[in-house]
Amino acid sequence: MRVPLLLQLGALSQVVPLAAAAFARRRLSGARAWVLVWCALLVCCDGLAATMAARHQTNLFVINLFTPAGVAVVLWALSSWQAGNGARRALRLAIVPFLLTWAVLTLAFHEMQTFSSVADPLSNLVALGAAAFTLVARSHHAEGPLLRQDWLWIVGGMALYFGSATAQGPLSALLVRQAPELVTRAYEFKSVLDIIAFLAIARGVTCPVAPRARARARG
Repeated sequence: MRVPLLLQLGALSQVVPLAAAAFARRRLSGARAWVLVWCALLVCCDGLAATMAARHQTNLFVINLFTPAGVAVVLWALSSWQAGNGARRALRLAIVPFLLTWAVLTLAFHEMQTFSSVADPLSNLVALGAAAFTLVARSHHAEGPLLRQDWLWIVGGMALYFGSATAQGPLSALLVRQAPELVTRAYEFKSVLDIIAFLAIARGVTCPVAPRARARARG
């Protein structure tokens, strides 16, 4: 089956932050580096899933497996943008219980080989909550114009990505049997939001690093 153009563009948009970082040739460390690791994970996930689909193999377990790994990387990346040590430590310590909870829910609801209606939405909600918290917390300590802050573009893009992903799994599980064509439309709509999200993230990775952030990275 031919993959719709919007889905292809949505998948390709995940490469844009990686290409933008390479083109900008800025030093990568801390949160930015982990954000690019997350983007690379998404690219690998989609590439592997597409390869398996082309061979008519079930690939949902690949997506379900990569989701918690990606969220764990996102939590670590967002922790680097926290102003206080307490918030930074809390996000990092949350990774282990999050992964354990995801594993329990996945096994309990037998979701590894199907559209996840419990474990993956929880994963996306965790990442969305962490991104929203970071946006609010960082805005109270912002220095200089907001539109020149890398965290605003990157974390805003993450919030958009995980916000749309939260509803994707349950909606797909609900409609896949009764109205599979609506599942395709939902994926296309999400692809549009993904394109916007990763363009914002790409903008963020090309922003100049603030002097204070550079000093923290060196420390």
